Amino acid sequence: GKKLKRYGINVKNTEKINKITQHPTDKNRPTMKVAVVTGTARTAGIGHAICSTLLSKGLAVIGFDSLPIESSSPLPIQYPDRFRSRTCRVDSDPINLRNNLLSALEELGEKNVSVVVNNAGISSPFMPDEEEAAVDDTAGNGNRNKEKELLRLQRRLDQYDDYIRNNLRSAFMVSEVCKPFFPPPIIQEVHRSGNNNSNPSAKPTTIHRPMASIIHISSTRAHSSEFGPPHAQEGYASAKSGMIGLTHSQGQALAGRARVNVILPGWIDTEGDGGYVPSEEDHAWHAAGRVGRPEDVADLVEFLADGERSGFVTCQEFVVDGGVSKRMCYP
Repeated sequence: GKKLKRYGINVKNTEKINKITQHPTDKNRPTMKVAVVTGTARTAGIGHAICSTLLSKGLAVIGFDSLPIESSSPLPIQYPDRFRSRTCRVDSDPINLRNNLLSALEELGEKNVSVVVNNAGISSPFMPDEEEAAVDDTAGNGNRNKEKELLRLQRRLDQYDDYIRNNLRSAFMVSEVCKPFFPPPIIQEVHRSGNNNSNPSAKPTTIHRPMASIIHISSTRAHSSEFGPPHAQEGYASAKSGMIGLTHSQGQALAGRARVNVILPGWIDTEGDGGYVPSEEDHAWHAAGRVGRPEDVADLVEFLADGERSGFVTCQEFVVDGGVSKRMCYP
């Protein structure tokens, strides 16, 4: 208890995990597989599509976003027993996030989290730079130029930190908050030969089942960037690249407890009604013949969340961009 209090964790809330039982209105109801998804407020966004797809497959979903879910979302009405939405930040205040997770699990009558999808973050990749202040001052404006440059530097660093916090730190924080709620392992000992009696001295391989699944949503901008100062994207690209490193490091650190994979979407149309409508040329640029849809990402998330179909897949990255990143392009 003292060690938990040292890190600001409420011991009573910690003990509360073990008190969560079957749903009070149906004690004979089988347990549900629960997914935590971040960045879910916009109905036209990838996160909302992921929630919809997982719910359609029978999972319970807890959606987190710094903004309330849009009123046009059909999910709360369509899935009243399996969908919960929480409005809170996922890049700071982990205790608040944890308390929100606990309350949602209690409402669902569940105690474990089997799937974590880290989708939250700043969506615009561009952080254009202002013109640097002149260093060589021949007009006697040295102090003014120095102040101008210091302000520019601070704004740039603040922009960069915002991307790292929103797009990368959030993925690590949500994973850490959810980790104690992963399903307890069922340990099986399997002899390499496949026959326990063929070689009694052979050391068995220990397998933990079922494993949780963590899925990070990165971007193809983790591997490439647009050309020119107007398209400066150091913060976004750094954060999305960091998610790739986070994936393989978590996958090894959590071996036996969770599989960890990352998806790199390309151009996905998340504009919704009234937004930019891709042109015929936009669609033709893709080898798949069209711009991506949020459901393209959601379908892959659903596959990676299913341990029966993707149980041997971990520490991997998956590009969903209609073939654009493999297109050879010359000026």
